[in-house]
Amino acid sequence: MADEFQADWRMAMLSDVGRMRVRNEDFVFCDEHLGIAALADGMGGHAGGNVAARLAVDAWVQRMKKCLPGQIEERDLRVAAADANRVVYAAALSDPALRSMGTTLVAACFRRDGTLLTSNIGDSRMYRLRGDVLTCLTCDHSVLREQCDAGIIESESHGPLALRGLLTRAVGVAACVITDVTISSLQPGDVYLLCSDGLNEMLPDADIAHVLGALGGNPRLAAEHLVDLANDRGGVDNVSVIVVSSGRFGRLGAELA
Repeated sequence: MADEFQADWRMAMLSDVGRMRVRNEDFVFCDEHLGIAALADGMGGHAGGNVAARLAVDAWVQRMKKCLPGQIEERDLRVAAADANRVVYAAALSDPALRSMGTTLVAACFRRDGTLLTSNIGDSRMYRLRGDVLTCLTCDHSVLREQCDAGIIESESHGPLALRGLLTRAVGVAACVITDVTISSLQPGDVYLLCSDGLNEMLPDADIAHVLGALGGNPRLAAEHLVDLANDRGGVDNVSVIVVSSGRFGRLGAELA
């Protein structure tokens, strides 16, 4: 039964420079067989953001590949995040041109027993569409999120533009960093989305839910449509997505799968 559940999952990833940037500082990775996915958004405006994102994802993936398939635990995600932070921090110290670089990191492990492990640092997000309900499974580590939690602003979208993108945690900017890890249950019919803020800053949750609900049967098509929509709305930042889905979806997605 567990093998049947695992075999039903498909993944697709896409990263685009957007309409306003000259360089893509995002980096993505997914592997259906291993059941892992990771996305990093290099800190915009800092030297080496693209380097930081690639190093962080590579280090995280290498740690995951050392684990036995289907037996990844919460501790493994914490160690993988620490590995990513150590690699990026060391690279920044060794090269003056890369000083002050950093990156977000959101990552997930889809286990064969129906368990989902999610970790995140920064403001890249992971969403779940279950039925018609879209839920953000991660919490942004940002100044706007802290102000929202403190009741200073009504929501992150109502915060000052000057505070957009200011992180309270990031990979590689200090010798140590804390990662949030959550454990939840997978269900057939779920659709999951990992994304950089270049997507969710352009699209409201309702639009994200609509795309995942309609096209979730074809992760590649859903990923392409999300990126296209973000660019159509302005594409002010790099846009990266990873869509993970099973076989029970909306009619259009099923027909095009």
